[in-house]
Amino acid sequence: MLTGIRFDNPWWLLLLPAAAGGSALYRLLWRKNQPGVLFPSVPALRASGFAALSLFSKFPEWLHWLVLALVVLALSGPRAPFPPSTRDTVGIDIMIALDVSESMNTPDFGGKSRFTGAREAAMRFIDNRPADRIGLVVFSGGSFTRCPLTLDHDVLERLSETVAPGFLDEPGTAIGTAILTATNRLRASPSREKALVLITDGENNAGEVSPETAARLAAKYGIRIYTVLASREAGLFDSGKKSLSLKGRSEIETVARISGGRMFRAGDAFGLLKSFRDIDRLEKSRLKGRTPGKNMEIYPWLLLSAVLLLFVEQALSATRFIRIP
Repeated sequence: MLTGIRFDNPWWLLLLPAAAGGSALYRLLWRKNQPGVLFPSVPALRASGFAALSLFSKFPEWLHWLVLALVVLALSGPRAPFPPSTRDTVGIDIMIALDVSESMNTPDFGGKSRFTGAREAAMRFIDNRPADRIGLVVFSGGSFTRCPLTLDHDVLERLSETVAPGFLDEPGTAIGTAILTATNRLRASPSREKALVLITDGENNAGEVSPETAARLAAKYGIRIYTVLASREAGLFDSGKKSLSLKGRSEIETVARISGGRMFRAGDAFGLLKSFRDIDRLEKSRLKGRTPGKNMEIYPWLLLSAVLLLFVEQALSATRFIRIP
């Protein structure tokens, strides 16, 4: 912090050497010729306790110079970089788009449906981000904003518990429409950091807007999209079993790439939790990397210190370190 100090008006610092030079000139040319008063009994004064220890005899003068130096430093407008802590970090705005099509009822995740597993993983993700405004969009053949962006995560969780597969009457999976709905919620946000987490188990087969077109619009507004393919079949790509539509996988992978996000495949409950943990880590590291440090104004503290030291110097000069004459 000390090595990064900057001054708004550094020319004021020239007063310090000027004051030091003036003091030296005063001592050499003027003070030594000043008249004085001879006191008849200096030892008596010392015996009465008026003598200061030789080490501290110049203490009031040191304080006087220190006060002057603090005032000059304050006038120069010093600023010190102050790196933000995690508490200082401003949260981001996140919309979660959750697929509620009938296929999400499939019990893929240890007896739990795809929807239940996805919702539970999403709620853990929300609990880990208390500083973020988070909202919820649900979609099947159409889309609907179930909860706008909010910091009240308890309300968000209660609203998420009221949705289930079949919540919307429109059949199908309209991924492009869901992205547009979430984008409309996020684009008006004043936050500089915006993200969309989209969870689905299949390919886009409804809606009038393609996922790629919607992703390009989201990218235009600075919205990153993280897509999560949630089904047991999603984990079969690595083993060469391609029972899930390659078109569906390609679509959501393209959506993530266009917007600067990332695609995740979750073939079980653990895969879902890991996907959300990875998204959480990616967003937190990105936010920390982009958050600029703060500049702390130092001059108020310098002026306060100067005033306090001036009172101390005056008090000592009038009592313990009094000069006679």
